[in-house]
Order: sequence, then structure tokens, then C-alpha cells
Amino acid sequence: MKNKINSKSNIATLLKGTDFLTLFSAMLASAYGLSLVYSATYTNLKDGQIITSDVRSMIVSVVGGIIIAVAVSNIDYEIISKLWPIIAAGCAGLMIFTFFFGVAPSARQDARSWLDLKIFYFQPSELLKVGFIISFSYHLDLVRDKINKIKTIIPLVIHGAIPVGLVLLTGDAGSALIFLMMFIGMLFFARVNIGYFVAGICAIIVAFVFAWKFKIINGIQRTRILALFYPEQYKDAMYQQTNGKIAMGSGGLFGQGYLQGDMTQRGMVPENQNDMILTVAGEELGFVGAIAVICILGFLVMRVIKCGLSSRDNVGYLMCSGIAVMLFSQVVVNVGMELSLLPCIGITLPLFSAGGSSSICIYLALGIEFSVYRFSRMPKDTLFYRA
Repeated sequence: MKNKINSKSNIATLLKGTDFLTLFSAMLASAYGLSLVYSATYTNLKDGQIITSDVRSMIVSVVGGIIIAVAVSNIDYEIISKLWPIIAAGCAGLMIFTFFFGVAPSARQDARSWLDLKIFYFQPSELLKVGFIISFSYHLDLVRDKINKIKTIIPLVIHGAIPVGLVLLTGDAGSALIFLMMFIGMLFFARVNIGYFVAGICAIIVAFVFAWKFKIINGIQRTRILALFYPEQYKDAMYQQTNGKIAMGSGGLFGQGYLQGDMTQRGMVPENQNDMILTVAGEELGFVGAIAVICILGFLVMRVIKCGLSSRDNVGYLMCSGIAVMLFSQVVVNVGMELSLLPCIGITLPLFSAGGSSSICIYLALGIEFSVYRFSRMPKDTLFYRA
């Protein structure tokens, strides 16, 4: 009897002070995502199977992610931020290892972005996002009193360029774009002078034109960009996005019904359990179902920003800002890609797509937000308290 009471007491201690509204929002997104992934892979079920491997791995990653988030929430985020050299070195080392020993999906042999752990495939760039948020937040906090001096900006730019370069080495241009958006977004929240953003955008445009002219941007990446402007000439490259838009449009206001989507159940939209998951919501649950996805994620982003604004210090504010920018960037790029506003670059929709690495690392990042929330309000009622 005492063991049961102690067990309940320990769980209560772990959960006390948790940002439950954000946690439940994330869990709602994951549950919704699981239902969409189940529908997207429903026709792949073999005799005797209840769920597909995509659904099974997603369940494991979500459950594991929630446990990790709660555990991390009990560690003071200031301690986490001060461990940035170890975290940054570990993430960078993992990316370098991936460059030499990474594996690529059958459709993208140029993108060796995954590690085969035999049990499952892991994408180190997802962990690098969390590591970058931690290290860059600490860096920005360290120089906050001289943030707009050119001698401060140059090291910050170098810091931001490192993860972009590491990810590009593995051939993952999509994740590199997310890191670039995270870098710009975190500088914005750190209140860097607007003039630097104008100069940076001009530099990016010049760099893109240079890379395009001298065909540094080549192969499938170049084709996918051209396909946006000349879809009739690049029908094969636009096949995924074109069918995705047809599927979403055919859903109307309330959809064709769960597990009843014609194109979804016939597998007419490639990777609809992953990068194109919004098409499943649009076709089967209609405009209402698709908007619900965006609203849940929008609410989650706003909750993380709100937590940052009420943080007890600047580093907590910057960490939450980085997490919010990461989530927002992935939503914008994924939805833009599915609506053919952006090229198809393989970015998952946070907590909705069937990506184990993505889900675990997002919950890890949310664990840091939970820590900011907890320690900014009731620092003494936690498992690990900063001395």
C-alpha cells in the first residue's frame, strides 16, 4: 500500500508545475496526426495486421517523447543552457558521422540524412535543431547588451552558418532552410536592429542568384524550383503536389469521410503519411479538418511564445522563442509545399507527420519549454532544483 502511495506521490511531483495546456495541445496534435497516418497507410495493412509500421513507430515515438518531455521539464533550463558546449559538440559530431555513414531513402539517394539504428531510422538534423536552440539562446543572452554591434553580429552569423553547412553536407536542403529561418527568427526575438535583416536578405538573394547561375543548385532541387513556375513542363516533378492539391480540393467543406478519401486510399499522393499529411485531412475531413490542423499548431506556437514572454530571464525567453520559430517554420514550409507555393523539399508537419525522429525531438524541445514554465513559476516544487 505504501509503495502505491509513494509511486503516486513521485508521479505527482514529476508532473507538478507542468504546462498542461501546452502538453495537451501537443498530445492532441499527435493523436490527430496518428489518425491521419492510420488512414494514409490503411490500405497497406496486411492480413492480421491492426496497424502499419508507420503508425506503430509513431506511437512509440510519441509515448517516448512525452516521457522525455516530462523528465526534461524537471531539470532547470539554466542548467541545460550552461551545458551548451557538450550539447553542441554532440549534435555536430552526430551530423559529421551522418555525412560519412548516413543512409538515404530510395527516392532521394543524394540526401544521406538518416542513421540506420537497425531498430529504426534516426535523423540527426532533428536533434541538431534542439541543440542549436540551446546553444544559440545562450550565445544571444551572453551578448544581449551589445547585440547590435557588428563585432557581435559576425560571430552570431558564423554560429548560425555552422548547422546550415552541416545539414547541407548531408544533402538535406529542406532542413537547411528551416535552420536559416530559425536563425533569422531568433535574431528577431533577440531584438537585433532591422538594418541587419535587410542586409542579410539582400545577401541571401545575391547568394541564391550566384548559386543558380553557376548551377550550385542543381539536380532535383533545381527541377523542383523550376516546376513551380513551369508546371506544364515539369509534370513529373509536380506530380506529388498536383495530386495533393486535387485531393484537398475534392474534400470540400467537410470531406469525403474518414478512411473514405478516394485518392488517399488509392495511394495517389506519394508520402501522404509523411510530408503530405495535410492532404489526408483535407480530402477526408474537408476544409474544416485541414483548418483544425493549422489551428492546433498555431495555438501550440502561441503558447510557447507566451511562456517565453513570462520567463524569469532572457535565456528562457530566447529558448521558447527558438522553439516557437522552429515549429512555425516547419508549418509554413510544409503547408507552402503542399499548396505548391514552395518547392517540394521534404519537411514534415510537426507532430502530424509519420516521423519518429521529428516527434521525439519536438517533445524534447517542448520539455525545455515546460522547464521554463515550471521554474519561472514554482522553482522549489520540482525534482531537480538549481542550487
